[in-house]
Amino acid sequence: MNEQGIGAPLRRVEDRRFLTGRGRFVADIELAGALVCVLVRSPHAHAAIRRIETSAARASPGVVAVFTGADMAADGMAPMRPLWVIRSCDGSP
Repeated sequence: MNEQGIGAPLRRVEDRRFLTGRGRFVADIELAGALVCVLVRSPHAHAAIRRIETSAARASPGVVAVFTGADMAADGMAPMRPLWVIRSCDGSP
């Protein structure tokens, strides 16, 4: 086996703590006052969304704010577009 370059063995120093349950991940870090953002998108491609009911989410414990696309547009933010369009075999989106 190569001693350097692609395929070369690397001495790993972090394995033991992760294998013994003592590893620390970015998701484990809690900062005072930090909030978590969750984006919810439609599970139905090209569906016509007639309304979004947010009252249950807004009333949930710990929820600071709920924003819809209409809220974002009202604040002058552009729609969130996908980075690329996945096309069917015939080339249609």
